Amino acid sequence: MEDAETRLNREPADAVSRMAAKLQTEEGKEIYRQRKKIVEPVFGQVKSNLGFGRFRLRGSGKAGGEWTLVCLVHNIKKIYAKIMAKGGDLDSLTGELEAVYNPA
Repeated sequence: MEDAETRLNREPADAVSRMAAKLQTEEGKEIYRQRKKIVEPVFGQVKSNLGFGRFRLRGSGKAGGEWTLVCLVHNIKKIYAKIMAKGGDLDSLTGELEAVYNPA
């Protein structure tokens, strides 16, 4: 039991040191820099703009439904912002969306 506790206490430090070593390389820096462009900002926006800090419902099914609703609201807000940026012209945005989602 004592070895297991020692190992558990040591693993987080090992993970931190491995990550620090990875971030010292140019390849590691570039990979980590990509996170800002991919998905990380969305979680920050959901937490700060929508005030979604934690799930309110229990169970994976209910929490999944709650997350789907949060994502839907986030996407609707993005679409609304794009419409307003174009001066409220919904027709041109509809054409753009159709071109993206129905390229055929």
